[in-house]
Amino acid sequence: MASRTYNTFIILSLIFLLGCRTRQNHLQAIVPQQPQPSLPKMNIPLPNTSFQFLLPPSPGLTEYVSPHKPITQNFSSREINHLSVEDPLRFKDSNTELIDLSSLQTDEYAFPLPNAKVISPYGGRRRNHTGVDIKTFANDTIVAAFDGIVRMSKRYAAYGNVIVIRHYNGLETIYSHNSKNFVKPGDKVKAGQAIALTGRTGRATTEHLHFETRINGEHFNPNLIFNFRTRELRRKCLICTKRGNNTIIRSLDVMPHQKQSSYHAF
Repeated sequence: MASRTYNTFIILSLIFLLGCRTRQNHLQAIVPQQPQPSLPKMNIPLPNTSFQFLLPPSPGLTEYVSPHKPITQNFSSREINHLSVEDPLRFKDSNTELIDLSSLQTDEYAFPLPNAKVISPYGGRRRNHTGVDIKTFANDTIVAAFDGIVRMSKRYAAYGNVIVIRHYNGLETIYSHNSKNFVKPGDKVKAGQAIALTGRTGRATTEHLHFETRINGEHFNPNLIFNFRTRELRRKCLICTKRGNNTIIRSLDVMPHQKQSSYHAF
């Protein structure tokens, strides 16, 4: 009796398993399997993205450009004979101008008296000291700081023998107390070109160079242009803003994406 019951259990189990298998095959036949997605085999190029937007602009620089400015080349009698005169082309269309020193190549600027040391700074103990006095020895060679055109070359009051050069970056530089001038008004000069010899003409107690920087006839601290300790150019941008009869000058650093191409005078 027990053997018969056991055989009946085995038969029922087999029938149950066969039924489940048949149902599974039936469901697979009804529901089709979805194809598996595959990634494309070709290389998809990435977009050429510029990351310039990650560099923050310095205030005031992106609005004013052009390191090479038009300058007056035919000077009036006043421009030839007087030291402090306005440049007709400065602040003509705007009350703000940029003087970009950051883009100058090494052959486009020169320290005006190589190896010189400062003996009297701008301002200094004399509030009316309009430049920097630098000294080497008597009759040493003075050179042009930048490319430009000689506006004035003569003996002039306390300045003695003086030279004024109008530059293509908008500046004017002044070299005075010279023992001898080599250039005349209208001469084009290159940076580093010899223009005079150091002396003590005019109101001077020793042979030296009195060096000034000006814009539109107004003097400002030459230390904004040159580091007089290292005798190197300060690679900055000067923002010059005209307010009434005065000019306000700010010195700003330049981000790499804001640098202008170098200017060429001739």
